Amino acid sequence: MLNLGEDECVFLAEESLEDLIWLPVTRNIVAEADDFDRAIAVNDRTLALYSEPRDLWILITDLYSEIRPVSDLIRRMDCRRVNVNADDLFQAIVECLSVSLMEGVFCESCMESGAVHHPEDRVSRLERMLRELLDDVVFDGASVLEVGCGSGTGTMVLRTLGADPWAMDIDRCEVCQGLRSGALDPMRTFVLDARLLPRFFSAESFDAVMGFMVGLIDDSNWHIWKEIIARSSSLARNTVLYTVYSRREAERVADLLGTLGWEGRLIDNSSSIAVYDQWVYLGWREGS
Repeated sequence: MLNLGEDECVFLAEESLEDLIWLPVTRNIVAEADDFDRAIAVNDRTLALYSEPRDLWILITDLYSEIRPVSDLIRRMDCRRVNVNADDLFQAIVECLSVSLMEGVFCESCMESGAVHHPEDRVSRLERMLRELLDDVVFDGASVLEVGCGSGTGTMVLRTLGADPWAMDIDRCEVCQGLRSGALDPMRTFVLDARLLPRFFSAESFDAVMGFMVGLIDDSNWHIWKEIIARSSSLARNTVLYTVYSRREAERVADLLGTLGWEGRLIDNSSSIAVYDQWVYLGWREGS
């Protein structure tokens, strides 16, 4: 992307996608830009700075922020310029953060141990349900975002059905376990509060948005889940699907999305031998 040699090291300045909104490290680097020896501007809002003493490149960007310290710096600098597709840049950032997470860069110690468990009965029930409900959505090369992926149970099912989903969760440890086990793809998996998704994706960026076992939703936390579901669903063009534990949770989701222009139905997927994905909300945009 930067046309550098294979042995040259590039590090992302910030430690998370959320930090790319607030730029705590980037603002300090911009203030010390004179200490770097070379620079490559990527489009208009991303900059790679080379430090000769450290023999590394540091990548900074304000592409996802409302403030523009990097853009202002680029305008003042005489540097080599390259053009990169914005989607390719985002994927590269996601992969960099995923690899760093797997390698323990962001953790002093790992509290997790043992292999990740993906219950076979849940996997098979999810696969049967999705084949029945979403045959035309999942199998036709559709773009899918999975919200609350955890360690990747639903992601594995979606891949089995032919999708190549983007997957995200706020729990860094769960995501790390899923990445290390191979259930999650480092090029398409990221850690983020779902309420911040619209900072990185425009409205209706995906054909479908799904979340498996969102919740548990109750009166005390509904204000949080309301934001998560509303903002996640705004990224879907055609279809949303959420599974929950109880009918009451599914009704909350249905009532909310009904006010936001979605039509939908509740599906009883309960089983006496299962705990997960007991109720399903399947929604589509009004008039579609």
